[in-house]
Amino acid sequence: MFIANPEGEVTQVDFWNMYKDAFAPFSDQYQLLVASDVIKNVNNVFPQAQAMVVAGPIQRFVVRGVDRRKDVLANDRYRCHWDRSQCEAQPFASLGELYDHVLQHLSSADFPEVPCLWSTCPRPAQSKLALTSHVLTHVSSTHPTTKHATQSDTITLPTATHPFPISDPTSRSPPPSRNTTISYEIPVLDPPSISLTALLIIRILFRTSFASADAAPRVDADHFGFPGVVEETEDPENADLADRGAEGDEKEGERRGRKAFVSIRKSLEGVRIRDEALMSWVTEMVDEGVTESAT
Repeated sequence: MFIANPEGEVTQVDFWNMYKDAFAPFSDQYQLLVASDVIKNVNNVFPQAQAMVVAGPIQRFVVRGVDRRKDVLANDRYRCHWDRSQCEAQPFASLGELYDHVLQHLSSADFPEVPCLWSTCPRPAQSKLALTSHVLTHVSSTHPTTKHATQSDTITLPTATHPFPISDPTSRSPPPSRNTTISYEIPVLDPPSISLTALLIIRILFRTSFASADAAPRVDADHFGFPGVVEETEDPENADLADRGAEGDEKEGERRGRKAFVSIRKSLEGVRIRDEALMSWVTEMVDEGVTESAT
């Protein structure tokens, strides 16, 4: 944050703000010093520094003998801030090593659900599996956005070429607001009859593949669930073997059918039908394909 520099100086306001931003997240554990005490004790950290008032048309309150650190080590981007920034591990050489280290923190937790302990993150307790994705939002990018050497992490410039620093920060133009554009297609015509027939066939195959075979209300395999039709068999043991064989064939058919729908999910995502009822069929098949591929 700061380095000793006999020829450097920072304003006392900047020195206090940097101290407050760095230690405010830990105010529940350690009491923060007031601004006057921070400036008064600057010599304890930088013995050659001195707080002074520079005379002139406008008096300036500065801390002379220190300067802002302008050379940030690349490895500092990969420092672990787990356990509310109390992790004692040294900065890692890459993003992958840092992520593997954070996963070790998660795996060593004693409970199945834990909160995110990265710095001051307020995320409540949740499953370890969910946190493995969430912690990726905290680690630095491999190629961070370039910025001016003296730019603070809390300052946002309007454009990448905007000059910094400037004499009057309050006159800086605000950064552009976020703009999200969602584009989608609305069908205006109904598909031809041959396409509707193909959709009906696909729908039947889908229901056959994703509906459990155990849910079919059949009495025996030969009569397809029609009630009241029961045939006596002379060898019950052989009949049971036949039933189990038929059930195994059905399970295998379901598995192959689901695999087929997963493979065409991308094609189904491009289908647009004006009729909402028919479109709901396509949406259901796409959603089941996503769920099946995730499992």
